[in-house]
Amino acid sequence: GISDDLMLANLGNHIFLVLNAACKDDDIAHLKAHTAENCTLEIMTDRALLALQGPSAEAVLSALDARAGQMRFMDVAEMTLDGADCVVSRSGYTGEDGYEISVAGADAEPLARALLAHEDVEPIGLGARDSLRLEAGLCLYGNDIDTTTTPVEAALEWAIQKVRRKGGEREGGFPGADVILDHLENGAPRRRVGLLPEGRAPMRAGTEIFAGGTKVGEVTSGAYGPSIEGPMSMAYVATEHAATGTTLDGDVRGKRMPVTVADLPFRPANFKR
Repeated sequence: GISDDLMLANLGNHIFLVLNAACKDDDIAHLKAHTAENCTLEIMTDRALLALQGPSAEAVLSALDARAGQMRFMDVAEMTLDGADCVVSRSGYTGEDGYEISVAGADAEPLARALLAHEDVEPIGLGARDSLRLEAGLCLYGNDIDTTTTPVEAALEWAIQKVRRKGGEREGGFPGADVILDHLENGAPRRRVGLLPEGRAPMRAGTEIFAGGTKVGEVTSGAYGPSIEGPMSMAYVATEHAATGTTLDGDVRGKRMPVTVADLPFRPANFKR
């Protein structure tokens, strides 16, 4: 299964790792157990993470440091923003262009207020973020991926380097390799897919999916997508029913409602590559 999804940056003389807050205790225990003796592990508990996302993000952050505009998707840089030392990555959890800013907790509110002073910046809540990440086909740990799902089932095989796959120079040798390499070669029994329900009501997490009278899957995330102007869901379904365009049914309060398997993401990402 998948223990966590996290962000790792090589900053030259050290690796900077941002963990999922919900998994931090297990992650830290794993790191302590598996860090080599010639490495030092420093746990930083005084950091905050700000996300500046959307079409105007580059202009807003470039006003504080011009180097922000030179960054491309997944680039990372250390910079000073409004007097605060930050680690900035051109990344995000919305499918839009933007930046994630790691900053000392004491500097987080002043920096956030400095960003909000720009006329193009507004605060948003988790509801808006969740609809955006779902439109972008991004997984939420604990819903769409967890310790019971493999990267192949979750359609995340892009994260497995070719050198670690069968026939690669460093084949296997990572946790779960036997199962994952088998899934890569022979296929996984289920697959994460997009679903487009008919009508306007989304199918929420836990909705069971049927092909005829047989249960073939379950929704893991669902919401209304403002950008696609309709409901959307992600689900795991049996691989034989995972082809784009397949029509299935979701059980909504005892009533079967048609859904169509769709490609992910539901809308193209706007990352600056």
